[in-house]
Amino acid sequence: MIKRYENPQIAEIWTDESKLAAWQEVELAVIEARDALKIIPEEIYSKIRDVLRANPVDIAWWRDREKETQHDLQAWVEERVRHLPIELRQYFHEGMTSYDTEETPFLMLLHKSLTVVYAGCDALKSSLKDKAIKYRYCPQMGMSHGQFGEVQSCGKRFLTWYKEIEVAEENVRTQANNLRFSRLSGAMGNYGGVSPEVEKKTLELLGFEPFYGATQILPRQIFGPLAEALAGLIAVISKIGTDIRLGARSPRPIYQEPFGKNQTGSSRMPHKKNTILSEQLEGMERMALGYLVMIMQNIRTWEERAIEQSCVERIAWPDLFHVVMRSLTVCIKIMEGLQVYPDHMIKDISDTRGTWAAGPAKEFLRERLAPFGITTEEAYRIVQLASFMAFQPSRWAKDIRKNPPQSFKAADKLLQIAPAASMQSGFSVIDLIISKAQLSVIDDLDVNEDQISNWNSALRALTFDEEWQKVFSVKDRLKDEAVLYKEILGI
Repeated sequence: MIKRYENPQIAEIWTDESKLAAWQEVELAVIEARDALKIIPEEIYSKIRDVLRANPVDIAWWRDREKETQHDLQAWVEERVRHLPIELRQYFHEGMTSYDTEETPFLMLLHKSLTVVYAGCDALKSSLKDKAIKYRYCPQMGMSHGQFGEVQSCGKRFLTWYKEIEVAEENVRTQANNLRFSRLSGAMGNYGGVSPEVEKKTLELLGFEPFYGATQILPRQIFGPLAEALAGLIAVISKIGTDIRLGARSPRPIYQEPFGKNQTGSSRMPHKKNTILSEQLEGMERMALGYLVMIMQNIRTWEERAIEQSCVERIAWPDLFHVVMRSLTVCIKIMEGLQVYPDHMIKDISDTRGTWAAGPAKEFLRERLAPFGITTEEAYRIVQLASFMAFQPSRWAKDIRKNPPQSFKAADKLLQIAPAASMQSGFSVIDLIISKAQLSVIDDLDVNEDQISNWNSALRALTFDEEWQKVFSVKDRLKDEAVLYKEILGI
C-alpha cells in the first residue's frame, strides 16, 4: 500500500521482521512439542531457543541469500541454523516443508490485523452512538427513492449506521472463526515429515487446532469468506459515505464533512466544500472488491500445491487490511468533525408542505370516511390530490415553465426578480387542503369535478379532531423510535 493510505499498525504487522519472528515462533513450537512428547533429547529445545533468541535475524543476510536460492523460507532457515552448534542443527526445520513453517504465521498476522480492525469498529461505533444520542430528538426528512418519505429523527439515521457497522463487524468475527485451524501435515498433507501428534501439540502451543484434510496448504476457501466479510464492512462504510454525500448537496445541506479553516474545496470554485473524504470511501470500496476477487481466485489450486496463491497473499491481504483501516479512520474523522444543520432539516420538513405525514393521513381518512361511502382507494387519492395541489407552481413559475427564457439577458432578468417572486407565490399544506375541503382539479391527475365534489362533501361532514392533529405531530410520529434506542444501544 502506498504511504498515503497506509495504516501504521497494519504496516507494522506485515513487515518482514514480524513475519520472520512468527516463523521462528512456529519452528520453536515444533521443537518444544517434540520435547514435550519426548521425541528428542532433553534440553535440545531450550538450547536452540536460547541461541536463536540471542541472535536476531540478520535481514540483510537473509535477503542476499534469498536472491541466490530464490526461496525465502530456505534462505531464512540457513540464516537461522548458522547460529546453532552443529549438533543442534538437525533439530531445526526437521521433516518440515515450507508451508509447515509459513501457514500458521500467516494466520497469526491475520489475527493481529483483525484486532486492529475490531478496535477501529469500536471507535466508529462510539462516535456514531454519540451522534445518535445528541440528535435523538432532531426531526429529519427520511428519504425514499431520492424523494421525501416520512419524518424520522436525525439520531435514528446515525443509529441505523451504527447497527449496520455492528452487523458487518459481527460477520467478520464469524468468518474469522475459521482461522482457528492450521496445519503442519507435510508436503502432501499426509504427515510425511511431521507426525499427527507433533502437529496437534505444536498447534496447541500456538493456540490453533489441526485442520484434517489439507494438502500442502490449507484450502483457501477458509480465507475467502473472511475477505468477503471485510469487503462487506468496507461496503457499509462506503454506504455511510454515500449518505453523507447526498446530505451535503447544495443548496441546503443537512450535514457536511469537517472542513479546515485553510482547506481548499475547489481550485476553480472558492465557494465549494467538496465531499472528498466521503468520496474516498467509495474509492476504498472499489479497491477492496479488487482484492476480494484476487483472494477468491486463490481457492483454485493445482492438485496438492502450486505457488500462484503466494504472490497474491503477500499483497492482497495486507492491502485489504489497509483499505479496511483507511475506511474506518476516514469515517471516524468524518463523524467526529461532522457539521450537522438541524435548522436545514426543519426547513426541509416544512418544504414538504405536510406531505411527510401523507401516509398516516391516508390511514386516518380511510377509517373516518368509510361511513360516508369513501373507499380505501379514494382515501389514498384524496391525499395524493392534496399533496400534488400543495406543490402546484405559482403563476410566475407556470409562465417560466411554459415560456423559458430565449436569451441570457432574459435569464439575468429572471434571476433578479426570482427572490421577490418566490416570496409572493405562497403555498398550501395538505392538512389544510384536506381539513378545509379545498380539493380541486389539477392537470397532474385523472380526477373529475364530480369525484372531487363528492370527496369535498365527505370531508366537510368530517370532524377533524385532536387525532387529526396528531397525524402531523412529530412527537406522535416518532414516539416508537424509543424501541430502537433501547434494543440497539440499551438506553
